[in-house]
Parts: sequence; C-alpha cells; structure tokens
Amino acid sequence: MREAPEWFNEELGRIGGMNHYGEPIFRLVWSPEARTVFGGQWAHDGFAGYRLAPAVPGTACWALMVWEPREMQGSQERWADTYRDEATGLLQCGGYPKYGRYALLQRFLHREIVAQQKERQWMDKGRLRHEVLQRQQLATYRMEPCGLILDMILPCLVKWRKLSATRKAEAILDEERRKREKEAKLVKEAYEGNRMSRMMKSSALVQKRAELIEKGFRAAMAMAAQAGLGMRISE
Repeated sequence: MREAPEWFNEELGRIGGMNHYGEPIFRLVWSPEARTVFGGQWAHDGFAGYRLAPAVPGTACWALMVWEPREMQGSQERWADTYRDEATGLLQCGGYPKYGRYALLQRFLHREIVAQQKERQWMDKGRLRHEVLQRQQLATYRMEPCGLILDMILPCLVKWRKLSATRKAEAILDEERRKREKEAKLVKEAYEGNRMSRMMKSSALVQKRAELIEKGFRAAMAMAAQAGLGMRISE
C-alpha cells in the first residue's frame, strides 16, 4: 500500500483545510488503491449488484481527490434520477452521499511526444554502414509527491475547483429551478428567455477563466517533466 508522505499530507491539510467531519478537503491517493461503490450488471461474471471498484481508472499514478459536500450533489431525487441504471434499477454510483464524497480532481500524469534516436548498423558489400534514425514516441511521466505540487500546481487546482464547483452548483440549481417552473407553470416565456441569456453569459466568463487556469496547470506539469522535477517515467 502506497501512502503520501506525512509532511505532504500535513501541507495539504494546511492549504485546503478540513470539512466539518474533521477530514481533509484534499487527499492524495495512489490511484489503484482508491475504491468506490458502483452498481449495475457486471459484464465479466453477470453479477447484478453493488461492488467496490477503482475510483481512478487508467495508468497507476498519484491522484488528488477533493471532498464535495452533499449540497454539491443536488437532492436525493436528482441523484436517483441521474444514476439509476434502467436495466437493474440499481444506483450506478451507489447511495446518495448524505455526508458528502471524495471526487477526482487531478491525476498527476503528464504525456508528451518526445524524439528518440535509434542507431542501425548493417553490412553493405563488405562495408559497415551506420545510420541514426529519429523517431517519435509517447512518453508518460508520473509525478511523485513533492514541493512543486504544493507550490505551483495545487494553487491552480484550488482555483479550478472553485470555478468547477460554481458551475456545478449553477447547473444543479438551474435544473431544479426549471423542474419546479415546469410543474407550476408560473414563469412567463419572455422572462425565462432573459434569465437564461444572463446565465449563459455568466457561464461563458467562468469557462474562459477555467481554461486559463487549466492552461497554467498544464504548463507547470510540462515544465516539471522537462526539468525532471518530481517526475518519474511511468512503468
């Protein structure tokens, strides 16, 4: 079992704070060991029910999880409507997280195309020939817990989280608001059009800021890979 260094966890707690259950807002986990409940029909053995499954699929790496309060999930009715598996009636993401839940914020992997040299030698009519070939290869770097994450990358992720939470909350509130309006039929069509126009403009500004933050994060990861700061070639 791989665990983040104690000093790193302490800094995460200091930067991100704690929730009202005394748990850290940010948690660094080794991805193969992060598990969560999924429900439905399992293709490999036909079992229908709930099981623990990987919460962070893909290449093994360090992953930053963020705690989201129950308010970020919407109502229990919305949760059931969103995650109900039609075939089995089970909830694909498990029961409603009334105490909140940890969600994936960022996997610390960086991929880029790198040039690689390969030498080739052969005999040609008794003479030794030599050739250097250039080829491109996809390199995957895995970032280990280090000060760079805390000093450069985590601040970007904190801003990203706030923007993402804002957009998610707006979407949930808007969805539930429109559902009530449809049932009650109290809002006039013209007013609804103006309201949606204002929301779309606000959403576009949030999206632009989010793109700038993500660009900064990716630049920091690329710099770390080039300089070898806390990076390891993924196995």
